[in-house]
Amino acid sequence: MNRSKFLAAALLAWLPLGAHAKGWYVGLEAGRTEADAKIEEHLIGGGVTAEDSGTSSGINLSAGYQFGRFFGMELSYADFGDYEYSFDPDDCPFGNPGPCPFSVSTSFTGFAFSLLGIVPVGERWSLHGRFGVYNMKADSRELAGADLRDSSHEEGFKFGLGAGLKLDEHWQFLLDYSSYQQLDFGLASNVVGDFGTYDVGDTTLLAIGINYHW
Repeated sequence: MNRSKFLAAALLAWLPLGAHAKGWYVGLEAGRTEADAKIEEHLIGGGVTAEDSGTSSGINLSAGYQFGRFFGMELSYADFGDYEYSFDPDDCPFGNPGPCPFSVSTSFTGFAFSLLGIVPVGERWSLHGRFGVYNMKADSRELAGADLRDSSHEEGFKFGLGAGLKLDEHWQFLLDYSSYQQLDFGLASNVVGDFGTYDVGDTTLLAIGINYHW
């Protein structure tokens, strides 16, 4: 089943639960994002030739609907900020004796649809888990040398865990951790010739936030 069919099936499966709806909500989360990046050889069986990791500040805006006490679904927009990676591959393009260092800046923004499972803990606390699909855009550019740029989209799966504290009838405080599966954008094939690809690994957001429920 492709991702479009998966999303449609998920929506249809949740519609009958509307009779037990608890209501709409909007939310804002902000925190620390992290993503590793690597250069991999194009050659069959080729390995990783350079790695780096980056951190940034990110936000997540969400709007959702909670069905009863235990289930919900939401649409969210994430901005993971800007990452700067520096690489010094140990395998340079053919004809280049090396070294061949280069630096790349990448920013991530995109949308996700998620299903939520909620476990109430007492009157005010709750635990929640998320599973969903996303469409993320990455804008990358080389920081030195040739001013090469790349912009591409990637689809994948999103996972999340968190806890909530109900402050009153409308407001809820959140602590949330979300992971977006590996993002592959291939900028390095443009930056350093025909020997490798630039891949960004799983991207994570550790955030605090607040929801407002109607």
